[in-house]
Amino acid sequence: MAIIFTDEDLMYLNKEQDMQLVSLKQTIDTLKVKSNTAFCKKCGHMMQYFSVGNAKLLQCVFCGNRVAQMIQL
Repeated sequence: MAIIFTDEDLMYLNKEQDMQLVSLKQTIDTLKVKSNTAFCKKCGHMMQYFSVGNAKLLQCVFCGNRVAQMIQL
């Protein structure tokens, strides 16, 4: 399950927690832009990938969801 923060939750953060949250958001956005990282469509966590021949096998470490993709050469 993905973590979702509402505006009310964010009102009660102190400055250190706010900086940590901003840093996490920036890291996730950077990973998404690189397009090397895939995120699980079920729970939203990052998926690990393994290359086998001309296929890329993705597995979510949180929920166990698995996806296979063909690598474009």
